[in-house]
This record gives sequence, C-alpha cells and structure tokens, in this order.
Amino acid sequence: MHDHHDHDHHDNHFSDMQARVKALETVLTQKGLIDPAAIDAIVDTYETKIGPRNGARVVAKAWSEPDFAEWLRSDATAAIASLGYTGRQGEHMRAVFNTPEIHNLVVCTLCSCYPWAVLGLPPVWYKAPPYRSPSCDRSARGA
Repeated sequence: MHDHHDHDHHDNHFSDMQARVKALETVLTQKGLIDPAAIDAIVDTYETKIGPRNGARVVAKAWSEPDFAEWLRSDATAAIASLGYTGRQGEHMRAVFNTPEIHNLVVCTLCSCYPWAVLGLPPVWYKAPPYRSPSCDRSARGA
C-alpha cells in the first residue's frame, strides 16, 4: 500500500484556482479556440491600464486645472475620454461636484453600467456567495 497525500507530494506551485485556469487555458489553446497572446494582452490591460488610479487622475486634473473641471462638469464623457479612458461602460459618464450647499455621496451598485475604465474590475467580494446570497440583508449593503 502506498501511503501519501496528493497535496503533500506535488511540485505544482500554483494555487488550486491558478492550476484550473492554467489547465483550461492549455486545453483551449490546444484546440485552437484562444490565442495565448490575446489572453496576455487582456490580462495586461486589466492589470495595468484600467482601474481606480485612472479615476484618481481625472479628479486630480479637475482639481488642478479649472478649464478641465468645467469641461468635466459639462461633458464628463468627452473630458474623461480625452485622457484615454474609454471603453466598457465609459460611454455615458457624469461628474458631480460638491458645493457648500450640496455634498454628494456616490454609492455604486456595481450594475452593468459600472465604469471599468476609471474604476477597474469590481472587487472580489462583489462576486462572493455571501454577498450575493438572497438571505443577506441588502439594506446594509445599500442595494
């Protein structure tokens, strides 16, 4: 009888999820269904070209350049696009500004209009089963 535990005797340095993704990518590549270079380009885009730092750059530019702030106020889509932040769900952007009388609180529900170009991928917890659970108290989440 051979007494061992599979998890104790493998040279796989990937997590279970990474190993599954790698296996799936390998099979799809072998079948000619995906191009690994295209997958690498997509991953690079989401890791380095979109995300909350883009939204921060928009805000910083509006704070430091009054003309840009006015453009952002009047046509946020065009102003944001001028910085190169366009694409998925960034087609109808709107900027709101605080005033002494009005302080805006923006609560994103992460619906289909979530602007990935300036906010990045939805957070991991958003897809977690406990968050998605119908028994969860949605009023505590703002939904």
